[in-house]
Amino acid sequence: MKRSEKQLAQAFVKALDGATVLQVEKTAKDLIELLASRNELHRVRGVIEAIESVWKEVYGASTVTIETAYPITNILRKKLQSLASGADIKEKVRPEIIGGAKLRIDETIIDGSIEGHLAHLNHAFRNV
Repeated sequence: MKRSEKQLAQAFVKALDGATVLQVEKTAKDLIELLASRNELHRVRGVIEAIESVWKEVYGASTVTIETAYPITNILRKKLQSLASGADIKEKVRPEIIGGAKLRIDETIIDGSIEGHLAHLNHAFRNV
């Protein structure tokens, strides 16, 4: 029975729960060998894309980016890691933000920066 890319991705993500780096590598190798044995290597890209989708379904956000004017504290970093378990957390220091923070969770942006508020205010005054 031929499984869809999403079904293969679901099995892959489930197999990775609590896995070590070596187990992840072996599981990925096994998946590619399975597809190769079925002459379905052309499906690898679809499976990889489905893995990201399944990961979001199981673990929530896949990428969280926080932009601040100054480096974040270890306490805040640990809090973000606990709130976005399994997500790739990226930090950017941008002095032009002035204060506050800009948070991007996958494709959703939450702008609580002074830079963002000033831009919004500027836009409002230009359209009066």
